[in-house]
Amino acid sequence: MFYLLNILIQMKILLNNRMLYEAIGSLNNVGFVPTMGGIHKGHISLINKSKKNCKKTLVSIFINPKQFNNKNDFKKYPSNINKDLFLLKKTKKVDFNSR
Repeated sequence: MFYLLNILIQMKILLNNRMLYEAIGSLNNVGFVPTMGGIHKGHISLINKSKKNCKKTLVSIFINPKQFNNKNDFKKYPSNINKDLFLLKKTKKVDFNSR
């Protein structure tokens, strides 16, 4: 798992939970948009709402294998982290991103 922190539109990779907590632990009013990747207009809409109502926004990209009844479905689930990160960076609205 890794985290990305957007500081002045630059994203910094945070390698573990401790680093994430150090980055946001003292903040309050942090919005959270959980995803399974495949960032689309619906996610962007939720991110925009979070940014409007919260000081910071955290977006997760986590595909949980336990959500799949069949392991083959999990293996086939589309995942393109580079595209997702590109789309999140392009919004210039995400403060934090976790995967």
